[in-house]
Amino acid sequence: MRWKVVDERGRTCDAVQPALFDAPVGREIGVGEFRGLEFIHVQARTIVNRLKTQGPLPSSNTINPYRGCSHACTYCFARPTHAYLELDPATEFDSVIVVKVNAVERLRAELAPNRCSGEAVAMGTNTDPYQRAEGKHPLTEGIIDVLTARVRTLEARWRQRARPEPAAVSRSSARGPSGP
Repeated sequence: MRWKVVDERGRTCDAVQPALFDAPVGREIGVGEFRGLEFIHVQARTIVNRLKTQGPLPSSNTINPYRGCSHACTYCFARPTHAYLELDPATEFDSVIVVKVNAVERLRAELAPNRCSGEAVAMGTNTDPYQRAEGKHPLTEGIIDVLTARVRTLEARWRQRARPEPAAVSRSSARGPSGP
């Protein structure tokens, strides 16, 4: 898999392609309603993906808290992306789900006031953010909460900038109309 590999002496091993994630922080075999699934927990380095070209999406920024999808749609356009992780798109895309366990915290950091311009973000462009994995690892609700809070902050800032400054009141207009 495309993880940062460290040998027994703690040295990083050279890989043919750069690592997408540090070594997995956990692995969990699904039981009960999650039987047949394997969850690989990783610490994402970033959570907002900035696309080089916008394409058909309404935004050039995307968020995907999971890699792989338990819906098991054979026609899914995202299947080939599992090969990029050195996983089999045909057999592991719908059974081996990579969970970015720090997605909410990463998003909060990436949307910090001086790091975010307020551009739109498309969510779940590569896999469904409400797949079965969400029942075990509820990341989507946390991501939506962080995005909502950020939008409210930006809206308040924009409203404040749009308010006209109160006009100065001159002494003559404060006395009322003058007349004969």
